[in-house]
Amino acid sequence: MGKWETTYARECGHEVHILDDWEIPRFCKSCKSENDAKWCDKSCEGCGATIHVNRDWDSPPKFCKSCKASHDAKWYDKSCEGCGATIHVNRDWDVPPKFCKSCKASHDAKWYDKSCEGCGAAIHVNRDWNSPPRFCKSCKASREAKWYDKSCEHCGASIHANRDWSTPPKFCDGCKRKFAPQTKNCEHCSSSFAVSTGTQINCAAKGWDLPKKCPECREIFKHKPFKTIRETTILGQTVFRTYNSLGKLISESADEKSFWTGTDQRRHRSASGNTTGITREKKSFWTGKAYRETRGVDGAVKSTSQEKTGFFTGKPYTESTGGSAGTKHKTATKESFWTGKKYRETE
Repeated sequence: MGKWETTYARECGHEVHILDDWEIPRFCKSCKSENDAKWCDKSCEGCGATIHVNRDWDSPPKFCKSCKASHDAKWYDKSCEGCGATIHVNRDWDVPPKFCKSCKASHDAKWYDKSCEGCGAAIHVNRDWNSPPRFCKSCKASREAKWYDKSCEHCGASIHANRDWSTPPKFCDGCKRKFAPQTKNCEHCSSSFAVSTGTQINCAAKGWDLPKKCPECREIFKHKPFKTIRETTILGQTVFRTYNSLGKLISESADEKSFWTGTDQRRHRSASGNTTGITREKKSFWTGKAYRETRGVDGAVKSTSQEKTGFFTGKPYTESTGGSAGTKHKTATKESFWTGKKYRETE
């Protein structure tokens, strides 16, 4: 049997009485009782097993050894997308972090809120974006639903149009470039006017020349029949003034001699005084019949006319042909019911 001896506990340092073959205890009896009172049992958060825990521990374990090993196996390291530093990541996370704490703070500072231009809701926007959104997701979806595709009325190409537009486009960009609006001078009054893309396409489809008169002059020429009256100016010159059915002056014509050849000709002027054409007597090369030819200031033939006799009436009239569509007009001499004065009427 061993001998009793006195020594000191390893951790508390108090005097203890033990046999010489015993291992030196950590605590004396008093300190051991106090230390044992600090220990308690808790359940593992993973499997529910009992874990022995000390109340003095700053971070008591949440899992038993088995669960902790399984839990630790889910952690792995990845590189921060900003600076390349190591980030500790868990496989159970739905959205693992892309940045370390330092880079995340810098990244988060770039985000700010602005109001949706449609409903006023807050939109989360980044200062690095070249084109920050103007609308929230709901308003963006609503706006996109308003767009639809339609066919170009000329070539059939697809056009992106919006239901809110009061006048959706009729023609694609290619047709708009090919038939870009033109500015021309009216051959009647010389004022400038625009020939739209639609008008050019319509004329091309039907084989017509582009309009030569401005909209105002075209409106004047719409009202038929025309009435041509022989009148005298304050200087005693004989002129032939043509009015439309509304009584608005269309043109004025007067006879003269050509400056170059001395031959007789008739000069036509618009109501504003601009020369619109010159008429001269001609003879057909094939038939030898006389006719009149009117050329514009550009030298191009505007119309031709010749005298004819009505098949049923036997009365003389003038038939003229002109315009891009080759329209024929009939002009005959008539007498005013009220004044008895003669005039020429064109239908």
